[in-house]
Amino acid sequence: MPNYGFYSKLLKFDRTPEEANDAAHDQAIEEAVAGLEVLPKGSILKENKNINNTWTLGGGVYPSFTHDAKENVIRGVAANSIIARRCQFNAHASVFGVTFTDSMELDATELVRIGPGAAVSFVNCIFRRSPESTSSLVYVSNQGAGLVDPAVAFVGCTFINGGTTTIDNQTGVATKVQAIGCVNLTPNTSLGSITETGTVKVA
Repeated sequence: MPNYGFYSKLLKFDRTPEEANDAAHDQAIEEAVAGLEVLPKGSILKENKNINNTWTLGGGVYPSFTHDAKENVIRGVAANSIIARRCQFNAHASVFGVTFTDSMELDATELVRIGPGAAVSFVNCIFRRSPESTSSLVYVSNQGAGLVDPAVAFVGCTFINGGTTTIDNQTGVATKVQAIGCVNLTPNTSLGSITETGTVKVA
């Protein structure tokens, strides 16, 4: 059998076509995941800009925060994207797919506080208090000096456990807090002095 020596080495393929396709597929997945820019679990949701900070949360627990910048966006891309301590929004923000709990701060007065003048939307989020908790899940402040009342919208959210008040609406105006298509798994017949549309109550 002829031995082509040097030429055989030049013509030799390192990978089969199938292996090359698999490698390209794996690389495409890695690039897609990297493109999500998922914040490592435990990382601080630090505001680096005065407007439109964005965070993509993966699976795991993230620390408490107080945000003051406008138009922030927080998006959970895993079923267990969790914030386990009380947090506060003092400006406009949009939150998607995040679970708020008191698992690391059982005595928190609430899971989320909405400051005066803020406008915040929560979409497909879960608010879960420990079974022993007698405190509220969300606190909506009234207007501060020179500020307007905050406005909050909950869309497709689930509320679990808590005390006699689920959403403590201090604005005194029910239409300032809207809950649309939410699930009430608290001991209370309603989510609070707010405007509810299509709430599902499970006994």
